[in-house]
Amino acid sequence: MTDTASAAPAGVLDAKAEGLSLPPGLELIDKVGAGRAGAVYRARFQGEIVALKAYKGSAADWYKKKLNKNIAVHEMMQNREFRKQPELVNYTAKPIRVIGQDGKFSLCYLQEYVDGITLEELGERYGRIPGYLMKTGEAIARICEEHSIKGVDEFMKGVKLRQTSSTWVPVMFDFKHIPTDQPKEVKPSLLQRLGLSKRPPARPGFMGEWESLNQRLEKDMGLA
Repeated sequence: MTDTASAAPAGVLDAKAEGLSLPPGLELIDKVGAGRAGAVYRARFQGEIVALKAYKGSAADWYKKKLNKNIAVHEMMQNREFRKQPELVNYTAKPIRVIGQDGKFSLCYLQEYVDGITLEELGERYGRIPGYLMKTGEAIARICEEHSIKGVDEFMKGVKLRQTSSTWVPVMFDFKHIPTDQPKEVKPSLLQRLGLSKRPPARPGFMGEWESLNQRLEKDMGLA
C-alpha cells in the first residue's frame, strides 16, 4: 500500500490515522458515518466536496466470496443503473469513481455528497410527512416498477432529504444492498391484528414504511 503523506494538512483528517491509503489529491474532511460495511467521509476531490465510502476488508471479502463481486464496483454499478432512468436522476446521488480496485490504494467509492436530513428528522420537524413528499415517493416506486428496477425498497431506507427552494427532495445514496425480488411486507400493528384499528394494513415496500411513520407522527401530534 502507498503512504500518501506523513502528516495531514491543517483542517484535513489524517487518512493514515483512519487506516486508509489514498491517492494524491484526495483529502478527507471529516467522518460522517460508519456501519458494518465500512465508513463514510466527506472528502475533497478535484475541487469538489464528495462522499468517500471506505469498505472494511471483511465486507469486501464477503461480497467477493458470496457474490463474486467487488463491493465498491457493485455499489457504483447499482447507482448507475438507477440513473439510467431520466426520471430518477434527481433522486439519486451522482456516482463518480472507484479507487483501490487495483490494490494500490484502499478500496473506496467516490460519490456525490448528499447534504440532507433523514425522513424521521423531517417528520419530527413538521409533525408529519408532507403530502407532496409522499407523492414523490409514490412516483419513484411507480417508475421502478414500470422499468423493472430492483432494489428501490432497500435503497430508499436510508434516503436523505435535500432542501430545494421550499420543498424537500429524497435522494438515494446507499446502493450496496443486495436487491430482493419481493418487497418486504410491513407487519400490521397490534390493534390491527386484534381488529381494533380501522386503518388498513400498510402496503409492502418503502412506501408502507413511510405511511407507518406518518401514522405514528400524526398520533404523537394528536392528529390521528
